[in-house]
Amino acid sequence: MCSLLWECGVKVEKISVISDDVDLIANEIMEFSGKYKYVITSGGIGPTHDDMTFEGLAKAFNDSLHCHPTIVGIVQDVYRTQDEKSPAFKMAHVPKKAVLRFGKHQETGECLKFPCVNVENVYVFPGSPVYLERLFQSLCKELFKGEKFVKRELFLDSKEESFADVLTKVAKEFPNVAFGSYPITGESYYKARVTIESDSEDETLRAQERFRSSLPREIFVNYDKHPHVDSHEKFLAFMDECQCDDYGKTLEELRKLYEKPKEVAICFDGSVESTVLLHLAHVAQMQLKNSSKINVIMFKNEEWFPEVENFVKDITSRYNLNVITMNLPPQEATKNLEASHPDIKFLLLGIKSRSKDSGVYHNLARQTSISSIVIKCPLNGWTVDSLWTFARSLSLPYCSLYDKGYTCVGARESTKPNVNLITGDKETCQPAWKFNRPRK
Repeated sequence: MCSLLWECGVKVEKISVISDDVDLIANEIMEFSGKYKYVITSGGIGPTHDDMTFEGLAKAFNDSLHCHPTIVGIVQDVYRTQDEKSPAFKMAHVPKKAVLRFGKHQETGECLKFPCVNVENVYVFPGSPVYLERLFQSLCKELFKGEKFVKRELFLDSKEESFADVLTKVAKEFPNVAFGSYPITGESYYKARVTIESDSEDETLRAQERFRSSLPREIFVNYDKHPHVDSHEKFLAFMDECQCDDYGKTLEELRKLYEKPKEVAICFDGSVESTVLLHLAHVAQMQLKNSSKINVIMFKNEEWFPEVENFVKDITSRYNLNVITMNLPPQEATKNLEASHPDIKFLLLGIKSRSKDSGVYHNLARQTSISSIVIKCPLNGWTVDSLWTFARSLSLPYCSLYDKGYTCVGARESTKPNVNLITGDKETCQPAWKFNRPRK
Protein backbone atom coordinates (compact mmCIF):
# COMPACT_ATOMS: atom_id res chain seq x y z
CA MET A 1 0.00 0.00 0.00
CA CYS A 2 2.78 2.42 0.91
CA SER A 3 4.58 1.75 -2.37
CA LEU A 4 1.45 2.38 -4.43
CA LEU A 5 0.70 5.59 -2.54
CA TRP A 6 4.27 6.77 -3.14
CA GLU A 7 3.79 6.19 -6.88
CA CYS A 8 0.70 8.41 -6.67
CA GLY A 9 2.67 11.19 -4.96
CA VAL A 10 1.17 10.54 -1.51
CA LYS A 11 3.54 10.39 1.44
CA VAL A 12 2.51 8.14 4.32
CA GLU A 13 2.92 10.22 7.48
CA LYS A 14 1.77 7.74 10.10
CA ILE A 15 0.71 4.11 10.46
CA SER A 16 -1.45 3.13 13.43
CA VAL A 17 -2.50 -0.30 14.65
CA ILE A 18 -5.36 -0.27 17.18
CA SER A 19 -7.53 -2.79 18.98
CA ASP A 20 -11.18 -3.64 18.34
CA ASP A 21 -12.86 -0.90 20.35
CA VAL A 22 -15.53 1.43 18.92
CA ASP A 23 -14.49 4.50 20.94
CA LEU A 24 -10.81 3.97 20.19
CA ILE A 25 -11.54 3.57 16.46
CA ALA A 26 -13.77 6.68 16.45
CA ASN A 27 -11.19 8.83 18.25
CA GLU A 28 -8.37 7.68 15.99
CA ILE A 29 -10.41 8.39 12.84
CA MET A 30 -11.42 11.87 14.12
CA GLU A 31 -7.83 12.78 14.98
CA PHE A 32 -6.37 11.49 11.71
CA SER A 33 -9.16 13.02 9.60
CA GLY A 34 -8.34 16.45 10.99
CA LYS A 35 -4.57 16.08 10.57
CA TYR A 36 -4.15 14.37 7.22
CA LYS A 37 -5.44 14.71 3.67
CA TYR A 38 -6.31 11.01 3.37
CA VAL A 39 -7.09 8.42 6.04
CA ILE A 40 -7.00 4.80 4.89
CA THR A 41 -8.14 1.88 7.01
CA SER A 42 -8.23 -1.84 6.34
CA GLY A 43 -9.95 -4.63 8.23
CA GLY A 44 -12.59 -4.82 10.91
CA ILE A 45 -15.54 -4.91 8.51
CA GLY A 46 -16.37 -8.63 8.58
CA PRO A 47 -19.31 -10.55 10.09
CA THR A 48 -17.95 -11.33 13.57
CA HIS A 49 -18.45 -9.61 16.93
CA ASP A 50 -15.01 -7.94 16.87
CA ASP A 51 -15.52 -6.24 13.49
CA MET A 52 -16.22 -2.66 14.61
CA THR A 53 -14.74 -0.35 11.99
CA PHE A 54 -18.08 0.82 10.51
CA GLU A 55 -19.46 1.56 13.98
CA GLY A 56 -16.36 3.55 14.87
CA LEU A 57 -16.50 5.38 11.51
CA ALA A 58 -20.14 6.37 12.04
CA LYS A 59 -19.44 7.59 15.57
CA ALA A 60 -16.47 9.66 14.39
CA PHE A 61 -18.72 11.67 12.06
CA ASN A 62 -21.85 11.74 14.27
CA ASP A 63 -23.59 9.40 11.86
CA SER A 64 -25.60 6.21 12.23
CA LEU A 65 -25.52 2.89 10.41
CA HIS A 66 -28.04 1.69 7.84
CA CYS A 67 -28.36 -1.42 5.74
CA HIS A 68 -27.02 -0.48 2.30
CA PRO A 69 -29.04 -2.26 -0.41
CA THR A 70 -26.08 -2.60 -2.78
CA ILE A 71 -23.97 -4.38 -0.17
CA VAL A 72 -26.98 -6.52 0.80
CA GLY A 73 -27.05 -7.78 -2.79
CA ILE A 74 -23.32 -8.52 -2.68
CA VAL A 75 -23.69 -10.48 0.57
CA GLN A 76 -26.60 -12.47 -0.85
CA ASP A 77 -24.56 -13.34 -3.92
CA VAL A 78 -21.27 -14.17 -2.17
CA TYR A 79 -22.68 -16.01 0.85
CA ARG A 80 -25.62 -17.63 -0.97
CA THR A 81 -28.13 -16.62 1.68
CA GLN A 82 -31.38 -14.67 1.90
CA ASP A 83 -31.59 -15.01 5.67
CA GLU A 84 -31.37 -11.47 7.06
CA LYS A 85 -30.40 -12.89 10.44
CA SER A 86 -27.20 -14.30 8.98
CA PRO A 87 -24.08 -12.69 10.54
CA ALA A 88 -22.87 -11.97 7.00
CA PHE A 89 -25.38 -9.13 6.67
CA LYS A 90 -23.49 -7.21 9.37
CA MET A 91 -21.12 -6.20 6.56
CA ALA A 92 -23.96 -4.32 4.84
CA HIS A 93 -24.43 -1.95 7.80
CA VAL A 94 -22.41 1.14 6.89
CA PRO A 95 -22.70 4.86 7.81
CA LYS A 96 -25.56 6.68 6.08
CA LYS A 97 -23.10 9.27 4.67
CA ALA A 98 -20.97 6.56 3.08
CA VAL A 99 -20.18 6.44 -0.63
CA LEU A 100 -19.28 3.11 -2.23
CA ARG A 101 -16.19 3.11 -4.45
CA PHE A 102 -15.95 0.07 -6.71
CA GLY A 103 -12.73 -0.84 -8.44
CA LYS A 104 -12.27 -2.76 -11.67
CA HIS A 105 -10.33 -5.92 -12.37
CA GLN A 106 -7.16 -4.74 -14.15
CA GLU A 107 -7.22 -7.56 -16.71
CA THR A 108 -10.92 -8.15 -17.39
CA GLY A 109 -12.30 -4.69 -16.62
CA GLU A 110 -15.08 -6.26 -14.58
CA CYS A 111 -16.32 -4.55 -11.42
CA LEU A 112 -14.68 -5.97 -8.29
CA LYS A 113 -16.94 -7.72 -5.80
CA PHE A 114 -16.45 -5.64 -2.63
CA PRO A 115 -16.28 -1.81 -2.54
CA CYS A 116 -14.23 0.69 -0.59
CA VAL A 117 -16.53 2.54 1.85
CA ASN A 118 -15.79 6.27 1.84
CA VAL A 119 -16.89 8.94 4.35
CA GLU A 120 -15.38 12.42 3.79
CA ASN A 121 -11.58 11.86 3.65
CA VAL A 122 -11.69 8.39 5.22
CA TYR A 123 -11.47 5.30 2.98
CA VAL A 124 -12.27 1.89 4.46
CA PHE A 125 -10.88 -1.16 2.64
CA PRO A 126 -11.39 -4.87 3.39
CA GLY A 127 -8.72 -6.52 5.52
CA SER A 128 -8.57 -9.78 3.59
CA PRO A 129 -5.63 -9.67 1.13
CA VAL A 130 -7.82 -11.44 -1.45
CA TYR A 131 -10.04 -8.35 -1.69
CA LEU A 132 -7.72 -5.62 -0.40
CA GLU A 133 -4.90 -5.99 -2.92
CA ARG A 134 -6.98 -5.84 -6.10
CA LEU A 135 -9.29 -3.12 -4.78
CA PHE A 136 -6.47 -0.89 -3.57
CA GLN A 137 -4.47 -1.33 -6.77
CA SER A 138 -7.56 -0.41 -8.79
CA LEU A 139 -8.59 2.66 -6.78
CA CYS A 140 -5.27 4.04 -5.60
CA LYS A 141 -4.49 6.25 -8.60
CA GLU A 142 -8.12 7.34 -8.90
CA LEU A 143 -8.66 8.36 -5.26
CA PHE A 144 -5.27 9.44 -3.99
CA LYS A 145 -3.41 12.07 -5.98
CA GLY A 146 -0.49 14.30 -5.14
CA GLU A 147 2.63 15.73 -6.70
CA LYS A 148 4.71 12.91 -8.12
CA PHE A 149 7.86 12.19 -6.13
CA VAL A 150 11.21 12.35 -7.86
CA LYS A 151 13.66 9.82 -6.47
CA ARG A 152 17.33 9.22 -7.13
CA GLU A 153 19.52 6.41 -5.82
CA LEU A 154 23.27 6.53 -5.33
CA PHE A 155 25.45 3.49 -4.71
CA LEU A 156 28.68 3.87 -2.77
CA ASP A 157 31.68 1.59 -2.36
CA SER A 158 32.14 2.95 1.14
CA LYS A 159 30.70 2.36 4.60
CA GLU A 160 28.14 4.75 6.08
CA GLU A 161 30.45 6.25 8.68
CA SER A 162 32.71 7.63 5.94
CA PHE A 163 29.99 9.90 4.53
CA ALA A 164 27.52 10.29 7.42
CA ASP A 165 28.67 13.83 8.34
CA VAL A 166 28.41 15.01 4.74
CA LEU A 167 24.92 13.50 4.38
CA THR A 168 23.77 15.21 7.60
CA LYS A 169 25.08 18.56 6.37
CA VAL A 170 23.40 18.26 2.96
CA ALA A 171 20.11 17.11 4.56
CA LYS A 172 20.07 20.31 6.66
CA GLU A 173 20.77 22.39 3.57
CA PHE A 174 17.80 20.83 1.73
CA PRO A 175 15.00 20.54 4.34
CA ASN A 176 12.33 19.73 1.73
CA VAL A 177 14.26 16.73 0.45
CA ALA A 178 14.12 13.32 2.13
CA PHE A 179 17.40 11.43 2.41
CA GLY A 180 17.79 7.75 3.26
CA SER A 181 20.99 5.84 3.94
CA TYR A 182 21.15 2.05 3.98
CA PRO A 183 24.21 -0.07 4.81
CA ILE A 184 24.45 -3.16 2.61
CA THR A 185 26.13 -6.48 3.35
CA GLY A 186 26.76 -9.33 0.96
CA GLU A 187 26.51 -7.13 -2.15
CA SER A 188 29.23 -7.49 -4.80
CA TYR A 189 29.14 -3.97 -6.16
CA TYR A 190 28.56 -1.51 -3.29
CA LYS A 191 28.56 -1.14 0.49
CA ALA A 192 25.85 1.49 0.98
CA ARG A 193 22.85 2.94 -0.83
CA VAL A 194 21.60 6.53 -0.47
CA THR A 195 18.16 7.67 -1.62
CA ILE A 196 17.27 11.30 -2.35
CA GLU A 197 13.65 12.26 -3.02
CA SER A 198 11.19 15.13 -3.05
CA ASP A 199 8.22 16.38 -5.05
CA SER A 200 10.50 18.75 -7.01
CA GLU A 201 12.80 17.38 -9.70
CA ASP A 202 15.02 20.47 -9.54
CA GLU A 203 15.36 20.25 -5.76
CA THR A 204 16.12 16.52 -5.89
CA LEU A 205 18.79 16.93 -8.55
CA ARG A 206 20.43 19.88 -6.76
CA ALA A 207 20.56 17.89 -3.51
CA GLN A 208 22.04 14.91 -5.37
CA GLU A 209 24.72 17.05 -6.99
CA ARG A 210 25.61 18.72 -3.69
CA PHE A 211 26.05 15.35 -2.01
CA ARG A 212 28.11 13.92 -4.88
CA SER A 213 30.36 16.95 -5.14
CA SER A 214 31.09 16.81 -1.41
CA LEU A 215 32.67 13.34 -1.60
CA PRO A 216 35.48 11.75 -3.65
CA ARG A 217 34.26 10.66 -7.08
CA GLU A 218 35.80 7.20 -6.81
CA ILE A 219 33.51 6.03 -3.99
CA PHE A 220 30.42 6.27 -6.21
CA VAL A 221 29.49 3.15 -8.17
CA ASN A 222 27.72 3.22 -11.53
CA TYR A 223 25.38 0.39 -10.65
CA ASP A 224 22.36 -0.91 -12.57
CA LYS A 225 19.78 -2.75 -10.43
CA HIS A 226 18.09 -4.28 -13.49
CA PRO A 227 20.75 -5.15 -16.09
CA HIS A 228 18.39 -7.57 -17.86
CA VAL A 229 15.93 -4.74 -18.64
CA ASP A 230 16.59 -2.90 -21.95
CA SER A 231 19.63 -5.14 -22.21
CA HIS A 232 20.25 -4.63 -25.92
CA GLU A 233 20.38 -0.84 -25.60
CA LYS A 234 22.74 -1.15 -22.63
CA PHE A 235 24.96 -3.54 -24.56
CA LEU A 236 25.26 -1.08 -27.45
CA ALA A 237 26.14 1.75 -25.05
CA PHE A 238 28.80 -0.46 -23.46
CA MET A 239 30.24 -1.35 -26.89
CA ASP A 240 30.58 2.34 -27.75
CA GLU A 241 33.08 2.69 -24.92
CA CYS A 242 35.01 -0.61 -24.97
CA GLN A 243 37.95 -1.70 -27.14
CA CYS A 244 37.31 -5.47 -27.21
CA ASP A 245 36.00 -7.23 -30.34
CA ASP A 246 35.13 -10.46 -28.49
CA TYR A 247 31.79 -9.15 -27.23
CA GLY A 248 30.39 -8.20 -30.63
CA LYS A 249 31.58 -11.44 -32.25
CA THR A 250 30.00 -13.57 -29.53
CA LEU A 251 26.70 -11.70 -29.75
CA GLU A 252 26.62 -12.16 -33.51
CA GLU A 253 27.19 -15.91 -33.14
CA LEU A 254 24.40 -16.12 -30.58
CA ARG A 255 22.05 -14.01 -32.67
CA LYS A 256 22.35 -16.52 -35.52
CA LEU A 257 21.77 -19.46 -33.17
CA TYR A 258 18.75 -17.87 -31.50
CA GLU A 259 16.92 -17.35 -34.76
CA LYS A 260 15.65 -20.83 -33.78
CA PRO A 261 15.63 -20.57 -29.96
CA LYS A 262 14.01 -23.95 -29.32
CA GLU A 263 17.06 -25.65 -30.86
CA VAL A 264 19.51 -24.04 -28.38
CA ALA A 265 20.28 -24.78 -24.71
CA ILE A 266 22.85 -23.26 -22.34
CA CYS A 267 24.66 -25.35 -19.74
CA PHE A 268 24.29 -23.29 -16.59
CA ASP A 269 26.24 -24.04 -13.40
CA GLY A 270 26.20 -20.68 -11.62
CA SER A 271 29.65 -19.70 -12.90
CA VAL A 272 30.32 -16.16 -14.06
CA GLU A 273 31.09 -17.59 -17.52
CA SER A 274 27.69 -19.25 -17.84
CA THR A 275 26.04 -16.08 -16.44
CA VAL A 276 27.73 -13.90 -19.06
CA LEU A 277 26.72 -16.38 -21.77
CA LEU A 278 23.13 -16.39 -20.53
CA HIS A 279 23.00 -12.60 -20.49
CA LEU A 280 24.36 -12.37 -24.03
CA ALA A 281 21.77 -14.92 -25.17
CA HIS A 282 19.15 -12.69 -23.54
CA VAL A 283 20.57 -9.68 -25.42
CA ALA A 284 20.39 -11.66 -28.67
CA GLN A 285 16.76 -12.53 -27.93
CA MET A 286 15.98 -8.84 -27.33
CA GLN A 287 17.76 -7.89 -30.55
CA LEU A 288 15.66 -10.43 -32.44
CA LYS A 289 12.52 -9.30 -30.56
CA ASN A 290 12.07 -12.91 -29.54
CA SER A 291 10.03 -13.54 -26.38
CA SER A 292 10.48 -17.32 -26.16
CA LYS A 293 12.09 -18.82 -23.07
CA ILE A 294 15.82 -19.56 -23.03
CA ASN A 295 16.56 -23.25 -22.53
CA VAL A 296 18.94 -23.78 -19.62
CA ILE A 297 20.34 -27.18 -18.61
CA MET A 298 21.66 -27.78 -15.11
CA PHE A 299 23.75 -30.91 -14.50
CA LYS A 300 23.32 -31.68 -10.80
CA ASN A 301 24.99 -35.05 -10.36
CA GLU A 302 27.21 -33.50 -7.64
CA GLU A 303 26.31 -31.34 -4.64
CA TRP A 304 26.38 -27.58 -5.26
CA PHE A 305 27.38 -24.89 -2.79
CA PRO A 306 24.38 -23.24 -1.03
CA GLU A 307 25.60 -19.93 -2.47
CA VAL A 308 25.29 -21.37 -5.97
CA GLU A 309 21.80 -22.69 -5.25
CA ASN A 310 20.68 -19.25 -4.03
CA PHE A 311 22.28 -17.53 -7.00
CA VAL A 312 20.53 -19.87 -9.45
CA LYS A 313 17.17 -18.96 -7.86
CA ASP A 314 17.97 -15.26 -8.35
CA ILE A 315 18.95 -15.75 -11.99
CA THR A 316 15.83 -17.82 -12.67
CA SER A 317 13.66 -15.00 -11.32
CA ARG A 318 15.39 -12.37 -13.50
CA TYR A 319 15.52 -14.08 -16.88
CA ASN A 320 12.86 -15.84 -18.94
CA LEU A 321 14.16 -19.40 -18.57
CA ASN A 322 13.05 -22.92 -19.29
CA VAL A 323 15.12 -24.87 -16.73
CA ILE A 324 15.97 -28.51 -17.47
CA THR A 325 17.58 -30.28 -14.51
CA MET A 326 19.51 -33.50 -15.13
CA ASN A 327 20.92 -35.58 -12.27
CA LEU A 328 23.52 -37.30 -14.39
CA PRO A 329 27.15 -36.57 -15.37
CA PRO A 330 27.24 -34.10 -18.32
CA GLN A 331 28.30 -36.55 -21.04
CA GLU A 332 25.71 -39.15 -20.08
CA ALA A 333 23.04 -36.48 -19.59
CA THR A 334 23.79 -34.98 -22.99
CA LYS A 335 23.22 -38.36 -24.65
CA ASN A 336 19.87 -38.65 -22.84
CA LEU A 337 18.99 -35.10 -23.86
CA GLU A 338 18.56 -36.20 -27.46
CA ALA A 339 15.70 -38.49 -26.44
CA SER A 340 14.10 -36.34 -23.75
CA HIS A 341 14.33 -33.01 -25.65
CA PRO A 342 14.65 -33.83 -29.36
CA ASP A 343 14.19 -30.18 -30.41
CA ILE A 344 17.57 -29.21 -28.89
CA LYS A 345 20.32 -29.29 -31.53
CA PHE A 346 22.99 -27.04 -29.96
CA LEU A 347 24.48 -27.13 -26.47
CA LEU A 348 26.33 -23.95 -25.42
CA LEU A 349 29.11 -24.08 -22.82
CA GLY A 350 30.31 -21.06 -20.84
CA ILE A 351 34.06 -21.67 -21.05
CA LYS A 352 36.88 -19.47 -22.34
CA SER A 353 39.00 -22.27 -23.83
CA ARG A 354 38.37 -25.76 -25.22
CA SER A 355 41.98 -26.82 -24.65
CA LYS A 356 42.15 -27.09 -20.83
CA ASP A 357 42.68 -30.62 -19.53
CA SER A 358 40.41 -30.50 -16.49
CA GLY A 359 36.92 -29.36 -15.61
CA VAL A 360 33.54 -30.97 -16.28
CA TYR A 361 32.64 -28.64 -19.15
CA HIS A 362 36.16 -28.77 -20.63
CA ASN A 363 35.91 -32.54 -20.88
CA LEU A 364 32.60 -32.05 -22.68
CA ALA A 365 34.00 -29.25 -24.87
CA ARG A 366 36.75 -31.39 -26.34
CA GLN A 367 34.00 -33.14 -28.30
CA THR A 368 32.43 -31.14 -31.09
CA SER A 369 29.24 -33.16 -30.77
CA ILE A 370 27.53 -35.89 -28.76
CA SER A 371 25.07 -37.95 -30.76
CA SER A 372 23.25 -35.35 -32.88
CA ILE A 373 23.81 -32.45 -30.46
CA VAL A 374 26.48 -29.95 -31.51
CA ILE A 375 28.70 -28.55 -28.72
CA LYS A 376 29.57 -24.84 -29.02
CA CYS A 377 31.69 -22.52 -26.85
CA PRO A 378 30.73 -18.92 -27.77
CA LEU A 379 33.13 -17.46 -25.16
CA ASN A 380 36.14 -19.33 -26.58
CA GLY A 381 39.08 -16.93 -26.72
CA TRP A 382 37.83 -14.58 -24.01
CA THR A 383 40.28 -13.69 -21.24
CA VAL A 384 39.66 -13.43 -17.50
CA ASP A 385 39.94 -9.66 -17.87
CA SER A 386 37.43 -9.42 -20.76
CA LEU A 387 35.02 -11.67 -18.87
CA TRP A 388 34.99 -9.62 -15.67
CA THR A 389 35.08 -6.31 -17.53
CA PHE A 390 31.88 -7.31 -19.30
CA ALA A 391 30.17 -8.65 -16.18
CA ARG A 392 30.97 -5.74 -13.89
CA SER A 393 30.54 -2.98 -16.47
CA LEU A 394 26.95 -4.13 -16.98
CA SER A 395 26.34 -4.84 -13.26
CA LEU A 396 25.58 -8.49 -13.94
CA PRO A 397 24.76 -10.52 -10.83
CA TYR A 398 27.20 -13.27 -9.96
CA CYS A 399 27.57 -15.91 -7.26
CA SER A 400 28.86 -14.55 -3.92
CA LEU A 401 31.62 -17.21 -3.84
CA TYR A 402 33.53 -15.08 -6.34
CA ASP A 403 33.85 -12.42 -3.63
CA LYS A 404 35.28 -15.00 -1.19
CA GLY A 405 38.37 -16.03 -3.12
CA TYR A 406 36.88 -18.59 -5.49
CA THR A 407 37.73 -18.31 -9.19
CA CYS A 408 35.38 -21.14 -10.13
CA VAL A 409 32.21 -22.64 -8.63
CA GLY A 410 32.36 -26.38 -9.23
CA ALA A 411 31.27 -29.26 -7.02
CA ARG A 412 31.23 -28.48 -3.31
CA GLU A 413 33.64 -31.26 -2.29
CA SER A 414 36.36 -30.51 -4.83
CA THR A 415 36.26 -26.71 -5.24
CA LYS A 416 38.46 -24.53 -3.02
CA PRO A 417 39.39 -20.82 -2.89
CA ASN A 418 42.25 -19.76 -5.16
CA VAL A 419 45.44 -19.49 -3.07
CA ASN A 420 46.54 -16.50 -5.14
CA LEU A 421 43.61 -14.49 -3.78
CA ILE A 422 44.34 -15.11 -0.09
CA THR A 423 45.41 -11.84 1.54
CA GLY A 424 48.40 -11.28 3.83
CA ASP A 425 46.43 -11.95 7.02
CA LYS A 426 45.56 -15.45 5.71
CA GLU A 427 41.96 -14.96 6.88
CA THR A 428 40.37 -13.02 4.02
CA CYS A 429 40.44 -13.24 0.23
CA GLN A 430 40.32 -10.76 -2.59
CA PRO A 431 37.39 -11.03 -5.02
CA ALA A 432 37.92 -13.04 -8.19
CA TRP A 433 37.56 -10.02 -10.47
CA LYS A 434 40.82 -8.62 -9.06
CA PHE A 435 42.71 -11.77 -10.00
CA ASN A 436 45.11 -11.32 -12.92
CA ARG A 437 47.89 -13.91 -12.62
CA PRO A 438 49.34 -16.25 -9.98
CA ARG A 439 51.77 -14.66 -7.56
CA LYS A 440 55.39 -15.85 -7.78
